[in-house]
Amino acid sequence: MSTLARGLAGRTAVVTGGAQGIGAAVTERLCAEGCRVLVLDKSAEHGRAAVKRWREDGHAVSLVVGDVVDERTVRAAFAEVPAGWDPPTLLVNLAAGFVFKGLDAAPEDWRAALDPTLIGLSLVTREFVAHLPPDPVGAAIVNMASISAHIAQSGYLTYNTGKAAVLGFTRCAAQELAPRGVRVNSVSPGTVWNANNERYHREVLGLDRATAEADPEHGGRFLLGRFADPAEIAAPIAFLLSAEAGFITGTDLPVDGGYLAV
Repeated sequence: MSTLARGLAGRTAVVTGGAQGIGAAVTERLCAEGCRVLVLDKSAEHGRAAVKRWREDGHAVSLVVGDVVDERTVRAAFAEVPAGWDPPTLLVNLAAGFVFKGLDAAPEDWRAALDPTLIGLSLVTREFVAHLPPDPVGAAIVNMASISAHIAQSGYLTYNTGKAAVLGFTRCAAQELAPRGVRVNSVSPGTVWNANNERYHREVLGLDRATAEADPEHGGRFLLGRFADPAEIAAPIAFLLSAEAGFITGTDLPVDGGYLAV
């Protein structure tokens, strides 16, 4: 197998939630790999600013603004793949509901937590599969789970339930799509120092990154003694999409600094 065959150059990828945080890091990584990237993000502000920057850097990036739980938006996203691009054969499902509630969660809390994480995930994946070419060589999907999918956390019932369901969806989709040669995996990040986590640590906990990472209840819970940078999550996602991971499907890759090992 040649180096080119192992890479992602020239492929078309779809990234949901691809304009912010980990999603932006994934888009940047795929652009660096030579992919054309269709970003589906519900934030017009973040999406347009990010796409403008990537295009100025010479990357082929297109944006669809909308919510993954809306069927019309999802259908439109795949119908709007720019002319001259190959059909998407790579998909990264990052859009999710970030609602942190316990048993006191109301029905609307559950819908806000689970609709993007599960219904949106299923709608995008279904549409992606429907638009695959007849012989989708190297087709691969990576879903975003979390260390929270593997553990119990007080007050996180809504979030952890959704992320645990992502693991089940990944295994079942991998079985269903294997006959077509489509691989499906997930990643489970630990705490990532992105804009949202930085805001939480600074405004709620009064901690900057160095102080938070030195705290045994925060960074100290990870064997590596720190949080991840978004690029450190994007790299294993790119690996799972590539032919280097050609015999990996139906599994979850913890990218957690050793959190789940202790």
